[in-house]
Amino acid sequence: MPATCNMMNFLDLRRRHIAWNISQNPSTITIHRVEKRRKGGGYEQVENDLTPITVRLYLGAHRDKQVDSGTVGTVYNDTVYSLLADEFADIRAGTDVTDSFNWHEEKYIIGQIVPNLVMGVTVGYQAILERVM
Repeated sequence: MPATCNMMNFLDLRRRHIAWNISQNPSTITIHRVEKRRKGGGYEQVENDLTPITVRLYLGAHRDKQVDSGTVGTVYNDTVYSLLADEFADIRAGTDVTDSFNWHEEKYIIGQIVPNLVMGVTVGYQAILERVM
């Protein structure tokens, strides 16, 4: 069997693993995206809600709660949760974009995205979530 055929079989296998894993405890979420885009000499803020996607939310690495006491009030954050999505998920994180969603009456912000790669091909995504309380 040629190496290309083996690679395609392995890619398909990893995609099926991710789909199966998501199907074991699926959650449908709607990403709210806030983007900063160049406009003239500055930036404009563009907000929109994306098409709902099905992902798996799960407990990730444990971290202590962080407290942000600003002038408006106190916000508690923790990064205990993670997200698994397939290769077609439109999720982003960076200095120019903030993706967030509500799930079970709590707000989550996508903090970091790690693509699942097989031989240089993206087959899914894992994301670290920040729960804002």
